[in-house]
Parts: sequence; C-alpha cells; structure tokens
Amino acid sequence: MKAFFEALGNQFVAIKEKDLYLPFLKLEKIGQQILLQKIILFINNGKVQIGRPYLKNIYILAEVIGHSKEKKIIVFKKKRRKGYKLKKGHRQKMTKIKILSIVRHGT
Repeated sequence: MKAFFEALGNQFVAIKEKDLYLPFLKLEKIGQQILLQKIILFINNGKVQIGRPYLKNIYILAEVIGHSKEKKIIVFKKKRRKGYKLKKGHRQKMTKIKILSIVRHGT
C-alpha cells in the first residue's frame, strides 16, 4: 500500500512504517500525530486511484519523530581581479516523520 501526497509544495511517497523527511513543520511538537490530507495517488494491491486534484476518502496518519538540519551547502562568490570573495553556508531545517497508517474511508 502506497500513497503519494503533497506537503508544503513538495510531493512525497508514503509507505506504512517508513520514516520520511519533510520541510520544517514549525507548529508540530515531537511525538505529535499529524493528518496529511492532500493525497494525489493511492496504490493498493495493484489498483490505482488518481485524485483530481486530491482524493477525498484517503488520509495519512503520521507521527513527528524529530527536527534536524540537512547537510551544509556552501555558496562561494568571487569577482576576478576585484578582490571580492564571499563564502556563506546554509543548512535547511527538516522534520522527520514516521508513517503510522494510511486510512481509507468508504469505498
């Protein structure tokens, strides 16, 4: 059973009991359960359901495991013969969630 969902402008694949990294969810506390409702595609035993744009009877229940940062990205700028050099780093914040279940109501 798989479900493709949209969260914070990105698309992800949800498989039961798997961990997943999402962009930072600042309102969520560690251990809190969240409900993901923007399901784009659902696959169960070879049967595929496609949302137009989203499926209304399928939800994903997930638990927030923790917050962390990605690997550092280095940004280096230089203008030759001008003596201008600039080195900056950036670490994107991430939220780690665990997919508890994919809930299907009705049909």
